[in-house]
Amino acid sequence: MAKQINGIAASNGVAIAKAYKLITPDLSFDKRTIDDVQVEKSRLEAAFLASKADLEKIRDKAAASMGNEAAEVFTAHIMVLEDPEFTGGIEQAIESDAINAEAALQQVADMYIALFEGMADSNAYMAERSADIRDVTKRI
Repeated sequence: MAKQINGIAASNGVAIAKAYKLITPDLSFDKRTIDDVQVEKSRLEAAFLASKADLEKIRDKAAASMGNEAAEVFTAHIMVLEDPEFTGGIEQAIESDAINAEAALQQVADMYIALFEGMADSNAYMAERSADIRDVTKRI
């Protein structure tokens, strides 16, 4: 017996293939006050380094299988991780607000997302940067 699945079409036409269910992981966290700023900054740095290493592997695989142009999105994500304004803002939030790294990351990411989305109506490039920030934040 066939099972009907409703979804959002990515393009026009008909296709028959295996269906994959995308499950969004639970990325919730509690905002908490911290006692040791250095421990939080170390946790943040470790998360950034791990995310960058993952993105470099993915970028290299994408470049090898689909070409350099297809891999550019991952280069953009790496650039977000290396942006001193982004990383510095998160570290500043940890220091000044005495909050955990997750909360500081979300606070700064939300600020940049709102900023870029505010410019998105007149600039598609800024809309893409908003999506990049959102994707990188989830990865971290």
